[in-house]
Amino acid sequence: MKQILSKSIVLIGLMGSGKSAIGKMLSEAIGVPFSDTDNIIEKEVGKKIYQIFDDSGEGYFRQVEERVAGRTLEDKAHIISMGGGSILSSKTRSAITFKSCSIWIQCDVNIIAKRIVDQETRPLLKNKNLVNTLIKNYEERISFYSQADIHVENENPNLEIAVKAIIKNLLSNKVLKNND
Repeated sequence: MKQILSKSIVLIGLMGSGKSAIGKMLSEAIGVPFSDTDNIIEKEVGKKIYQIFDDSGEGYFRQVEERVAGRTLEDKAHIISMGGGSILSSKTRSAITFKSCSIWIQCDVNIIAKRIVDQETRPLLKNKNLVNTLIKNYEERISFYSQADIHVENENPNLEIAVKAIIKNLLSNKVLKNND
C-alpha cells in the first residue's frame, strides 16, 4: 500500500523536541522523502550551524535559513524538519501556512534540557542557562508554534507513539492518503 501526501509536512518546535528523529521515522513509515533544513544549510554553507553563528552571526544564519526553507517548501511533497527558530521569519511562516501541513512537536522544556544537556554545538545554548534559554525561546515562539495545523506531544522516549499520532492526524485531515 503506497502512501500519497497532498502537500509537504513541516515539523516545527523547539530545538531538542524531536523534529528530526520523528521526521526520519515518519518518512520511513509512510515512504516519502525527508529533509532537515539545518542539514541543508550546513551543506550549502560548508559549516556546522554553530560555526555559522560564531563566524557570521544569527542574523546571517536566519537569512540563509529563510531562503532554504522557502526553496525546500517548493519541492515535491515530503517531510521537512525546520530549525526551531525558523518560524521567527514572517516569510517562512507564510510559506509554511500556504504550502504545507504544519505539525508542532511539543515537549516540556525540562525534558528537552535533559535530552540536549551535552550537546554543546547548539549555538543558542552556548554559555547560557539551558532551561532559562529554552523557556525564553518557548515564550518568544509559542504564538507561532500554536498556529500549527496539528499539535503532537513528544515526551515519551518511544518516538513511535508520536509518529502514530501524526499518521492518524494526517489521515483524518486528508493530507495523507492511501494509493491502492
